[in-house]
Amino acid sequence: MTRLFSLLIALLCACSEPSTGPTPIRWDRDTCERCRMTISDPRFAAQIRLSDSGQVRDFDDLGCAVLWLDESEARYSEIWIRDHRTSVWLDARQAYYEPARGTPMDFGWGATSDPGEKHLSFEQVRARVRSEERSAHGSVRR
Repeated sequence: MTRLFSLLIALLCACSEPSTGPTPIRWDRDTCERCRMTISDPRFAAQIRLSDSGQVRDFDDLGCAVLWLDESEARYSEIWIRDHRTSVWLDARQAYYEPARGTPMDFGWGATSDPGEKHLSFEQVRARVRSEERSAHGSVRR
């Protein structure tokens, strides 16, 4: 009986999400936490890990992630974004951002690990997304 219990615990641990880092997204099946659209473009996906529960929220566009943080006032421990050139996961707070066409929700920002001369920081892009949302809707929607 003890062996069976130990085996069950080991199997449950093997199936659980990691406690840090990005988690797999089921492309064309998982939906964005904010806009509820299907996440289908790996170049622009983002994830936020909540501090209190360790749960991960998925987003189809950096703009959705930024606005969801403002709207939910969630405490987070990690934010991940896909490099729009290579689709490699990057720490969103350490990444650089450049204008990009064809983002899922038309916020227009792509992440990269390249610190190009005119690239923006996470906080600069966050401020621009907030400003554009206020201009488009009168205020940030809550």
